[in-house]
Amino acid sequence: MYSPPTNPIPPMVQSLGMWSTVMSPLLTGTAPSGAAWYSANGAIYMPILVPATCVARRLWWVNSSTVSASYNLDCGIYADAGGKPGVKLVSTGSTAQGTASEVQFADITDTTLTPGVHWLALSCSSTSATLFRWSPADASRNAALKFEEASAVPLPATATPAESGTSTAYPIFGFATTASP
Repeated sequence: MYSPPTNPIPPMVQSLGMWSTVMSPLLTGTAPSGAAWYSANGAIYMPILVPATCVARRLWWVNSSTVSASYNLDCGIYADAGGKPGVKLVSTGSTAQGTASEVQFADITDTTLTPGVHWLALSCSSTSATLFRWSPADASRNAALKFEEASAVPLPATATPAESGTSTAYPIFGFATTASP
């Protein structure tokens, strides 16, 4: 007799993946590429829909070609607060950027996520740091797809985001449900 899997969540959930609440239908335009971070100490919040209870064990982002241990990133997950990011559930804390052109993982306290909307957050201390991102063909819909916050390294305990308008790029980052590859 067939038994469905107990955890339908894949090992890696990302900002542009199938659980992104707004990105999947909009994946048109150019392929992902590396680019400089949009604003020193700026944060980007992107919504995801978690379909089943899962445990986030690591957070990750994709570095591009220009990296430095002096560039600090903070990646986190926030609860939804009426269609905006609210209280931080977990984050990496300010973390030195690692190896160029590789996915960088950071261990976190195992955090149970229940079904519903959550917000992935990524902030960076330097506009010289490069990360892989995707730029949509239709940037006019940008404000509905993500939020931004200034002075957010490290990420705040409670988000105070503004509708996006500064950056038209969407960084590739997310969480892992496994403790190692």
